[in-house]
Amino acid sequence: MVVVATASDGYKAVFSWSELFNSPVGEGVLVFFEKDGMPLADDEGRIALISAKDLRTGPRHVKWLQGIEVRKIAD
Repeated sequence: MVVVATASDGYKAVFSWSELFNSPVGEGVLVFFEKDGMPLADDEGRIALISAKDLRTGPRHVKWLQGIEVRKIAD
């Protein structure tokens, strides 16, 4: 199983089910609509998602979050 977060421009960030529910990475994945008590800036959209505990450069950050889908990739 994978979880796919999609932005309105088609950008996608993918997380494995195990990564979200069985590792510290999952604790840092946040869907948010405000920052410091204020609505998100115009360049981030109304809703966004970030993976705050990614260890490598380029953490997964989905601005203008449009959808979250759980997909089964193997039987």
